[in-house]
Amino acid sequence: MTFKKILPLLIILFAIPALLKAQVTTSSISGSVKQSNGQPLAGATITAVHTPSGTKYETVSTKSGVFTMPGLRPGGPYTLSCQYSGMKKQDVEDITLTLGDNYTVNLTMVPMSTTLTEVVVSGGRAASNQKTGASTNVGQRQIVTLPTITRNITDFTRLTPQANGNSIGGRDGRYNNFTVDGANLNNNFGLSTDPLPGGNSQPISLDAIEEVSVNIAPTDVRQSNFTGGNIAAVTKSGTNMYKATVYGYYRDQSFIGRNVGGLKLATPADQKSTVYGASVGGPIIKNKLFFFVNGELEKRTAPPLTSFKPTGGSGGSNISNVKVDSLKRFSDYLRSAYGYETGSYDGLPNAEVKNYKFLVRLDWNINTTHKLTLKYSEMVGDDDRLMSNSAPNGAATGGPNTWTANARFGTNAMSFANSQYSFHDQVRTAAVELNSNWRGKFSNQFIATGTKIRTTRSTPGGVFPFIDIMGDPTKSGAAATYAGGARQNYMSAGQENFSNNNDVKNDIYNITNNFTIYRGKHTATIGGNYEYQYVGNMFMPASQSYYAFGSLEEFMTPNAHPIGYAYTFSRIAGKETVYSAEMKIGQLGLYVQDEININPRLKLTLGVRADRPIYPTQPLENPAITALSFPDRYGKPTNYSTGKWPKAIWYWAPRFDVRWDMNGDKSMIVRGGSGVYTGRIPFVYLTNMPTNSGMYQVSVVANATQLSQITFNTNPSAWASLFTAPAPVPNSAGFVLIDPNYKFPQVWRTNVGFDKRFGKGWTLNMDLLYTKDLNATVMRNANEIAPTGTVNLGGSTRPSFSANTTTARRLYNGYANAIVLENNNAGGSFSLTAAVSKSFSKGFYASLAYTYSMAMDVTSNPGSTASSTWSGNPTTGTQNTKELSYSSFAVPHRIIGTFSYRREFLKHLGTTISLFYEGSQQQGGRFSYIYGAAGGTAPSGFSNTADINYDGNSSDLMYIPKDPSQITFIPVTVGSGSTARTYTAQEQSDAFFRFIEQDKYLRKHKGMVAERNGVLFPFYHRVDLKFLQDIFANIGSKRMTLQFSADCQNFLNLLNKDWGLRDFFVVNNPLRATKNATTGEVRYQLATYTPNDAPAGSNPILVDKTFIRSASTTSTWSLQLGLRLIF
Repeated sequence: MTFKKILPLLIILFAIPALLKAQVTTSSISGSVKQSNGQPLAGATITAVHTPSGTKYETVSTKSGVFTMPGLRPGGPYTLSCQYSGMKKQDVEDITLTLGDNYTVNLTMVPMSTTLTEVVVSGGRAASNQKTGASTNVGQRQIVTLPTITRNITDFTRLTPQANGNSIGGRDGRYNNFTVDGANLNNNFGLSTDPLPGGNSQPISLDAIEEVSVNIAPTDVRQSNFTGGNIAAVTKSGTNMYKATVYGYYRDQSFIGRNVGGLKLATPADQKSTVYGASVGGPIIKNKLFFFVNGELEKRTAPPLTSFKPTGGSGGSNISNVKVDSLKRFSDYLRSAYGYETGSYDGLPNAEVKNYKFLVRLDWNINTTHKLTLKYSEMVGDDDRLMSNSAPNGAATGGPNTWTANARFGTNAMSFANSQYSFHDQVRTAAVELNSNWRGKFSNQFIATGTKIRTTRSTPGGVFPFIDIMGDPTKSGAAATYAGGARQNYMSAGQENFSNNNDVKNDIYNITNNFTIYRGKHTATIGGNYEYQYVGNMFMPASQSYYAFGSLEEFMTPNAHPIGYAYTFSRIAGKETVYSAEMKIGQLGLYVQDEININPRLKLTLGVRADRPIYPTQPLENPAITALSFPDRYGKPTNYSTGKWPKAIWYWAPRFDVRWDMNGDKSMIVRGGSGVYTGRIPFVYLTNMPTNSGMYQVSVVANATQLSQITFNTNPSAWASLFTAPAPVPNSAGFVLIDPNYKFPQVWRTNVGFDKRFGKGWTLNMDLLYTKDLNATVMRNANEIAPTGTVNLGGSTRPSFSANTTTARRLYNGYANAIVLENNNAGGSFSLTAAVSKSFSKGFYASLAYTYSMAMDVTSNPGSTASSTWSGNPTTGTQNTKELSYSSFAVPHRIIGTFSYRREFLKHLGTTISLFYEGSQQQGGRFSYIYGAAGGTAPSGFSNTADINYDGNSSDLMYIPKDPSQITFIPVTVGSGSTARTYTAQEQSDAFFRFIEQDKYLRKHKGMVAERNGVLFPFYHRVDLKFLQDIFANIGSKRMTLQFSADCQNFLNLLNKDWGLRDFFVVNNPLRATKNATTGEVRYQLATYTPNDAPAGSNPILVDKTFIRSASTTSTWSLQLGLRLIF
């Protein structure tokens, strides 16, 4: 093909906007064909047939004898045949393809004159699948046989040796990229650390997943949009044989262990989980058109969200002082006067999580050139939650009348069932993929996907004002009212304060095209993709209106005025509701890559991609914020605008990889590669800016004049006319800014490894992985000035502000924070992995891997809001101090193993036993020692505080004294009345240094400041088990199977009550500080705690150990039973 003919194709390709996103949906076969004299054979016809579906793929070897078949279905088995006139046909059977990997076959053709008429060899799964970087593949056999109670894909991504929970490669789990059939299925907004959308419900049934691939360092430039791991899953397809399954899973409170060592846990409250589902797949037109459908219903019932019940009610373990008669009177009045139903007030109903999932997929073999796939999935679910205890808009303290906001279910307060809320989650995806291969000359992959994610709060009582009734249920008469001194809420009703107009939306549309040309030893790919995302977060507290009344009598009195009122309304003309956090972003990527088969044993891959964000719209600017001057990270005065996203620039990402078959028979593969990877951040980090800019909505609390005009009204906007939208001013609670030169995350990652195959399916893999941050995300408070003083901690000093006041530490005293989103490049990570595996044969497979990891960063960004992310990062200075330390996303040692064995007997029975083992630091992995605040009355001139440097945050790393001369204790009293116990300063000093000696970390770091995330949790051994019992019979040509399953989590605890137990730290702030603001002196109390086995009513004791046994179901076994019919 001439360049003039190719040029129009390239123009069409690059006219398609492109994205930074990986599309791993298929597999490939490549190799070489040569003659018996060693010369390459051009023009040989190579055909691969997917045996279950009859799908046929065909290509022709090039002048160099090289061939490639892209876009193949993962799985198998395949039969590959090679034919050439005058040569004997050669077949390779039983080939199984791994998702995203390339299977290599090198063939030697012999003339017809030789004795053999045909050459047949066996392929297999692991024999020739090529790894090009650190990666893990989880196939259908593992998904079916390995244990999982949650039926969550993350139960299989944990098989990645370089993982730690949801974190991969020492990175925040939100920096992974997750796709299903090419469709974005990430938690893009990032309000939580969940890797998938859908809240507590999985967006796609595990029964619909065919295979999962985790890539950490792929050379393929088509894979991007991650700096952690690229997780790609593909769904099942139909074949030429009709197959169906009906299944169900069940567990309840009796399926949970209660023995934690010598301690027996209380009998758990009733709870139940059920899953019912079915799948069917098969041919619509044999060898041509196939379908697969899955549907699933899930329901989990848990105890009520609170156990508190009113006095005089049905009784229980927690009885509130609020009388049932008062609640009934309140409820009856709301029904008769306003038609509002409060729901139950004598205990809440059981909480539920429920959802349905549906998926349909069509595969059409249009011809040997074109293969088309269509897929649609949806999940809709609800998750019950307990109401918030907060008064909206600061109403409890921000108006002319103030009160204490009690927990709305507690000793002195109660509410109603219809004042609770649920998350209503919707996740819908659609994908179209067309793979084309023109007989080995060139090929094309086109993918278009759409994903719509939405989480909306729903309330059973509908839209109705929220009402707090003040009072004290322990008193009577006037003393029980606000006017009589009862300054606390004690009854509440109405729509939950933060649920009306609470909505999060994320729409993602994506188009990708990869055009590949095969010329001699070169496989050149030119491609691009584009992803458009809309992210919207609506959060309008009290938009249903909020009223506080001094007593129930006042509320029931016609035209009575409330003591408090709050409301939130839109600032945007013509819009009653508004998404204050709203962003539209396109992500464009273009790339080119060349795979060069230097010879049959050596392959070189070179590629480069360029990515660029595109912002179709800009947020609204608050001119009052722009007028403020703040120092940038270099100290230069800067006027930041809230009306501009970061500059859109090109992000260049070159990569290369070398793969060497040392012996020419795939028995020893040495590989290495290096390159740049461009990722994404949780978009909440960007939308924090418009959310806090004050340009989208107004939140008000009524003043005395306004309260005198307000009476209760069920119309939320009844009193809107009393409030006007003032000219936008900076938010006194703080605001968020973005450095104009802020860059999306980028890392430079290098991977070196080898794969040694020993025969009979045994393989040894080694991987060394090094990652260096190029653009990491950090937060800085530009409104915090540098401290001018110091604080003396005995053997250590650190910067400190002169006083614990806002004027001492703020540039502009009227604003709490001005958090700036910026970059830093100090972090990085390293890991070394050794893994041995046995591929499936004779009913058995197994694997064992060990990984050593070390990851460092200046912040692990512990939060989703800018202020919490900034303030929650422990340091020795202020939170603006960027100190390189251990990342919270990696642990030094991790061992994982799998074992599975199946045995058939008596012609109709089959038993499978599978184990998953993980040895690692317990979940959480690391923690930091920081200061706490002393209790009781502070010494004269002192004030109790955990903020020893007066920077306004309580994340100060603890200095570890060398000896008692470096620390001063003050007495601490525990208990009350006649049983009170006071520990003297000397007793605490002695106990503290005993505590240091028993703690491995503290003992080794005496005279030093504790490092952020420097302390490791104890090593924990976890074993999960799955048992499958099949009863099968052949009915005609088909096998029908009834399968019983049992999944056991923490199987060791089931075997022995002293095994499989988890520990957690007693305290991470053993020193509780009190500071003299004048002298800067700091004194301490030692923390106390109550041991698990202490008799009821015992006083707390001085902390004497770092870790304590987790006396909860996190330490016990749990079980799930299943029943499945396969036909």
